[in-house]
Amino acid sequence: MTNHRNGDIADGRGRIPLSRRNFLTGAGAIALGAASAGMIAGCSPQESAAARGAADDPAMAATGAAAPTGNEGKTMGEVLGAGWLGEEPEIAADAIVSVTDADIIVCGAGHAGTAVARRASELGKKVVVVEMQPEETFSALGNDIGHLNSSWQLDRVGIPKYSVVDFMNEYQMYAAGRTQPTLLSQFANRSGEALDWFIDGYTEQEKDELIPLNWPVVDGYNYKKNGFTSYVGTCQFGGSVGMTDAVKRSQEKAKAAGAQFIYGQAAVRLVHNEDGTEVTGVIAQDSGTGEYHQYNGDAVVLACGDIGSNSAMYNAICRENYELGEYKDCAAMSGRDGSGIAMAMRIGAKVEIATGGDMGSHAFIPLSPMEGIECLWLNKYGERYCNEAFGGPLLSGCAGAREPGDRAYLIWGADWKEVFLNQLAGHLAPKEWDEETIANVQATMEAAVDSGAEGDDTSGKFLYCADTLEELCDFMGMEEGVKANALAAVEAWNAAHDKGEDTEFGRDPETMWPISQGPFYGYPCGKRVGGGSLVATSGLLVTGRQQVQGQGFEPIKGLFACGNTSGGRFPMGYNGIMNGVSIGMRLCLGYTLGEFLATEDFNRYCTLGSGNADIKQSDKGMQGPPPGEGGGAAGAPGGEGGPGASTGGAPA
Repeated sequence: MTNHRNGDIADGRGRIPLSRRNFLTGAGAIALGAASAGMIAGCSPQESAAARGAADDPAMAATGAAAPTGNEGKTMGEVLGAGWLGEEPEIAADAIVSVTDADIIVCGAGHAGTAVARRASELGKKVVVVEMQPEETFSALGNDIGHLNSSWQLDRVGIPKYSVVDFMNEYQMYAAGRTQPTLLSQFANRSGEALDWFIDGYTEQEKDELIPLNWPVVDGYNYKKNGFTSYVGTCQFGGSVGMTDAVKRSQEKAKAAGAQFIYGQAAVRLVHNEDGTEVTGVIAQDSGTGEYHQYNGDAVVLACGDIGSNSAMYNAICRENYELGEYKDCAAMSGRDGSGIAMAMRIGAKVEIATGGDMGSHAFIPLSPMEGIECLWLNKYGERYCNEAFGGPLLSGCAGAREPGDRAYLIWGADWKEVFLNQLAGHLAPKEWDEETIANVQATMEAAVDSGAEGDDTSGKFLYCADTLEELCDFMGMEEGVKANALAAVEAWNAAHDKGEDTEFGRDPETMWPISQGPFYGYPCGKRVGGGSLVATSGLLVTGRQQVQGQGFEPIKGLFACGNTSGGRFPMGYNGIMNGVSIGMRLCLGYTLGEFLATEDFNRYCTLGSGNADIKQSDKGMQGPPPGEGGGAAGAPGGEGGPGASTGGAPA
């Protein structure tokens, strides 16, 4: 049988040959629809229908329909930062008291900045690090370094080797494909190497004191649950060498290799050309004297931390957090002011293009006396609302953040120990499964047994226990309608387990422990989302070589970002795939960036001016329709010289 469509002959599978005519026919419908809304410029010299409508159509005027915004061609700073970003500070040349030249200038001496400086110095580069904290009170955040396949992990601890391929694919699933792929690849393949490098020189006792989280696992532990892997073995600095001391040790190694660290100075302005396409240095201000110092280099690395204490930036960049909190100003415990990100945005740099990641407030994870266990989760109406075991805090927590009201309930049965010992190891899950931890949890459960309607707060959180589910619901203060919903949810949960299939939300039935034998336990909790977190994890948009991107998504020559000043790592929110992945990313990507800057001609990855000027028309393919076919005349928007042509990163 022969199939015909618009005069073209389909192949045996009904597939239409993609001729130029067919391509343009299909594209034409889209283009025509857009043009009818006034969205395609350059089709005629007349103003668009939308613009005419805003001015002439009484109906549009009556409904308050908005005219086009006119933001095309502006930088992200001009659009996103309107009203809060501000202008670059004016610093007179005679106000600069010193000028220092080096190969690489690093702004920030935290996890990322120190790693960049140490690695580049070890490889022979002259590096200057400018750090705003005084040396005597310097501190680093966090305790855990997540990574894959270090020799510490494999040889000393005995953790099985992880598949970097599985890790990368799972990570991108968490991030909806928005993580910068090259940065993710570097972490997956080299984070173990970076951890071993970071602790090089530690004594055997000091290495023994490093704690592998969630290790050892319990007998028969299944690392794969609901399609996601438990990446146990994150390195926690809980012994005689804490995290601040560990970073200071790395700083000393960098100094021994030749790096110069200057404390008590904050970078305030980039040294750049007129159109913001090239950076050649940075100006810093001494916090004590107020004096300005200029540092020139072939590369400037912004590793200045996040936007935690700058609510205006936080609200704009981490918009999901801001909106989940119903526009409560965002703040983070980190206290960084976003100055490094602001410096770059003022010359045309872009920030993360996504919802904006932060550590915790975009998701709701009910933390019971057994931490973030994946038992039965109910909303304020007593309804189950998601696959509780789906991907850990990020994926299942986002569902809870959007549920009504400010209350939730957790319920489990007498087999609490089996539930506790078979969680997906990740953020907010239990960190240890040893005998001492189990004994502490058991004491909490036993204390709740006879507590009745008063409940028990041995763990610091009120836990209820009852012989029947009906009584448990009463103890937790459920109204009759909510109670009826909760009992029905338990019944459906048990039925899904018995059937071996959760058709309601798709949870692996092997992780749905039956709630059928008493005593029954319940934990009601408040639901708080938005407004703040531990740290914001979104920053400047960067390439896979950590170059800061400006107009046209072109790299700004000489400007790099790393750590929490950089985006590309957690574009959809903080990733719960393993504990310590944030610091692990900062350490590893600082390590690889220092190596890149020291060993490669990094300017070959950055072209000032029109880098695509020699592209032939026949090679333009999917960049847009050629002149005269829905794209306007050459030189007009949509034709050659319009959006399809390179602008070399220069702001419009």
